[in-house]
Amino acid sequence: MDGSNALNETTQEVDKVMPRKDVAASRQGRRKSRQSSSSNADEQTIDYDGLGIATAVVPLFEEAREMFASLGRKRTDEVFACGEMLAKVRGKSPSQEAFEKWSKHACGLTRRGAGNYIAVHNNLRAHRTVLVDCSLPAAAMYALATAEAETVASVVADLKAGKRPTVREIRAQVSGDAHAAQPDPADIAGADGLKALARAKVQNGVPILLERLKGMLGDIQAALQPHFEGKNVAKGALVAKLEHPARRARSELENLALFVEPNSRSSETWRVHPAIFANGSPWEAVSQVLFKLGGREEWPDANDLGTWLVTDVVPAIEFAVGAKPSKGISTE
Repeated sequence: MDGSNALNETTQEVDKVMPRKDVAASRQGRRKSRQSSSSNADEQTIDYDGLGIATAVVPLFEEAREMFASLGRKRTDEVFACGEMLAKVRGKSPSQEAFEKWSKHACGLTRRGAGNYIAVHNNLRAHRTVLVDCSLPAAAMYALATAEAETVASVVADLKAGKRPTVREIRAQVSGDAHAAQPDPADIAGADGLKALARAKVQNGVPILLERLKGMLGDIQAALQPHFEGKNVAKGALVAKLEHPARRARSELENLALFVEPNSRSSETWRVHPAIFANGSPWEAVSQVLFKLGGREEWPDANDLGTWLVTDVVPAIEFAVGAKPSKGISTE
């Protein structure tokens, strides 16, 4: 079984800030560039005969190759899907050496990287539903996939109970160093206890929120393809994918980043709600975008949906996940 280190995946280059009116044109240009790059990659043929791979199974290998070419930073469910595909491909390879040569050429994977995906599929698939529901990061799954069954069961039980162990904590459990002289934050009194609880919430909550936002961003970018071809975005299908995750993401964001305050419009001062982000700030834009995404009645008509997604929604979510700088985000 391969080691637990996470696969190093190529991060996306940060876009340069540009005037708002140029955003849509720029995105269309980048899309054409990506299509051109993808076409060039497809033109780089693989010598399947030289690898000893039978002609009858080449379509399976090409399907796996296309899967990796179409996915960037992978969500939990996509890691499982890639692992399942690679396991099938390895099973059809004439040798481990041929598989490693193919995966390096076709998918850009090292031996360990390919092994990580396959280990997740082979060793964690019984818990796939729980891990996907919890949006467990890929690095955590790579570590967990190397663990004994008892350790896996313990981590899964923690996840079901609402706990969110970090990648470091999971690695510690796998290596047998878990909970070494580390008191439970809930057992610490006073300010130190409150700070420990707050740290635990941030450590557990931030990765979950970012994973959710990245998944939403991927769904939006996929849905925008017709927009760049001059067609309307399929509004109903996108609403079904984003409405509930957006509501949850906004609540998670407020819970992580904001304190509470009395309702200024009510004399009942015991009624409190989350404070608001600074007026005009990028995080206010993120909050407002998530609010609108979370209520289909707030969405623009189909004719204007693509433009709204490109100019307002995508830049805001890219800022939230750290893919974009803070300037140029609309709060309208």
